[in-house]
Amino acid sequence: MKKFLLLLCAAALGTSVANAQVPVGKGQLSGSLESNNIYYGADKTLDDLGLSQRPELPFGSHDFLKLDYNLDRFSAGIQFDGYLPALAGYDIATYQQRDTKLTAFFTKYIQWEDTNYGVRVGDIFDQFGNGLVFRTYEDRALGFNNSLAGARVHYNFNNYVAIKALAGMPRLYDVRSKSLFYGADLSLSISDMAGWNGGILSLEGSYVGRYQNGASEIIDMDNNLLGTDYLNMVSGRLNLEVAGFSLRGEYAAKLNQDIFNANFGADKGNVIHLDLGYNYKRFSASATFRRYEGMQTNVEAMSGSIGGGNVINYIPQLTRQYTYMLANLNPYRGCSAMTGNEVGGQFDVYYSLRNPKARGKYWNFHANFSMFNSIDHMSFGEERLGRNAWIDANFDVERQWGKKLKTAFLYSYQRWDEEYNHWDAPEAHYCDSHIFVADVTYKFTKKHSLRVEAQYLCDDDNSFEGDWVAALVEYNFAPMFSFYVSDMWNCEKSEKNFNYFTDEYNLLHYYQVGASFTHSRYRVQLSYGRNRAGYVCSGGVCRYQPAYTGVNLSLTASF
Repeated sequence: MKKFLLLLCAAALGTSVANAQVPVGKGQLSGSLESNNIYYGADKTLDDLGLSQRPELPFGSHDFLKLDYNLDRFSAGIQFDGYLPALAGYDIATYQQRDTKLTAFFTKYIQWEDTNYGVRVGDIFDQFGNGLVFRTYEDRALGFNNSLAGARVHYNFNNYVAIKALAGMPRLYDVRSKSLFYGADLSLSISDMAGWNGGILSLEGSYVGRYQNGASEIIDMDNNLLGTDYLNMVSGRLNLEVAGFSLRGEYAAKLNQDIFNANFGADKGNVIHLDLGYNYKRFSASATFRRYEGMQTNVEAMSGSIGGGNVINYIPQLTRQYTYMLANLNPYRGCSAMTGNEVGGQFDVYYSLRNPKARGKYWNFHANFSMFNSIDHMSFGEERLGRNAWIDANFDVERQWGKKLKTAFLYSYQRWDEEYNHWDAPEAHYCDSHIFVADVTYKFTKKHSLRVEAQYLCDDDNSFEGDWVAALVEYNFAPMFSFYVSDMWNCEKSEKNFNYFTDEYNLLHYYQVGASFTHSRYRVQLSYGRNRAGYVCSGGVCRYQPAYTGVNLSLTASF
């Protein structure tokens, strides 16, 4: 506990220092500090039921200090990532490469951006197209960072032609991988070349290669050699926007075999991705389709897995991303994680009904549907036919009744295959749930407001974990203070929540209480509670979070 308090004081001191603005020559220095800390406490109930997964050390801290300097067209920056130690549930805690609990990593860059060209040396975050063949990015909620240490150049000619090329070695948790990635991206604006002002039409393409010394000797699940140290990938894209319609399509492929899926079989991969959209006044609709086979690309090809951080491209789950507790209780993580393939997509429709004579009153309507199926595949030497893996049909209605009252209602029907959404099981087992959410916000004054959520999950035939109820109460003193209390309770006995070791049902309350303080560029959030084991998702990518009870403290500051 002393170490916990000591680190909190150090983080608070760092926040104060980070906000001290010091002019540096004629340029501008900016920065930010973020510190996320958890103290893992004892929970006799979780321990007795065998659900507690406390880490070896009772304290974890993820800390990020970023500094950037800009002078005209020149910029440079550095970022410190500290895992002191890494929080439970993050892959870096499990797969870190250094033999120590306390790890740190530095990223840095220098850059020159002119009118038509730019050069960057150091750590690079970039993306080609939808990221199907290449994307380097940081997501602190996932503990993910695969920045490329190398160089990048780009050039734009009259908005007709844009080209960029890069090369470097990606980050793999807390070390720099020895794999070399290199590639180029080309964009041709046909509409600009033709002088067409009625819309946008462009053709784009990418090439990405990976060289890994010794990769040719890696053996797949069928005892076949990978056979090459090189991996070559290409993609082609079409973008069209006209009269409220939009079409974006991309096809990407691996030109030679690569180890790609949960079964570690070696094969070529490909993906088709389509986005369709239409907007007219207060109505909009969008649809996304994707067919995916073995296109996950690892930073380092290997015959075993080292977690979600060993990825250089971006293929998120195309399902609705919820913020409500019960709607996000069992998110879809992709049958591709188990089989290496899937086909499906989602459809969204939005409509806003507003009276121009009553600006403080309106209706917002939204409906969403997503479905994914597996494709015929081999699983541990057995051929399996494709089948449905996920369905989510949902709608929500938001009503602003006036200046003081706003309400929202959400319904979601979710159906998934337990075999694909968790792990290979002897048989397919489908689960169904109906989720209802009511969300009410009332403003007493411009600064004081109360928000209340009531949620219910009905589990058909106890196929998941039985029924759940949840509630949240949040009081805001704008703009500085916010307080909340919540609870999520598995309220129905089922086979899924029966503990054979204790001969009891795990009908637990997952409670939370917390507060936040915001002032200028400072923000401090403190909470305490019990956290259910499950998946935390960000941007369509998920990580597993073990159950724990403890204190969470986050600090952010910027200047």
